[in-house]
Amino acid sequence: MTDTQLHSRIVVGVYGSAGSAAAMRWALHEARLRHASIHLVCACYRDARLRASYAPSPWVMRQDDPYAAVRALFSAAADLARRHLPPGRLTTELVAESPARALLDRCADAEMLVLGTGRPALRPGQPSPAMGPVARACLRLAPCPVVVVGSGHQLAAPGTDPRDRPPADVPIMAAPATS
Repeated sequence: MTDTQLHSRIVVGVYGSAGSAAAMRWALHEARLRHASIHLVCACYRDARLRASYAPSPWVMRQDDPYAAVRALFSAAADLARRHLPPGRLTTELVAESPARALLDRCADAEMLVLGTGRPALRPGQPSPAMGPVARACLRLAPCPVVVVGSGHQLAAPGTDPRDRPPADVPIMAAPATS
């Protein structure tokens, strides 16, 4: 193993959607192939001035602890990732800042940044028809390669070695809709 492999790091944005779960599966598989570590980042930003009044909140928020649901979902994602990585190869960070800024700051010295999108590609290998603002900002400004994984992305072909397959039990961590 080379010195570069010992220090390679893959940053993964986790935000509770099917695309995010697919991105984490892809990143776990890639980290095992590259002998890299994973840094899970979940940004929970609650500045009402930057949110359209008609846009629903992505997380269920309780008045006494607005980040409880976010912490619970992120903790479940981290626990699953730990089961699929060697000890010491996972770091996690829950931050209170805008998602694009949080991901761009943390991928400065990373081998790659992995994001999920819920918008499926029209054909395999084609980009999604429209990506969200976080993915667009990261694609435009990231100092490292950015991989955007669609929610329906499958890695392992039937008949491949089971040790090479990505973990299948990374759940969709979507929070219930708010009313």
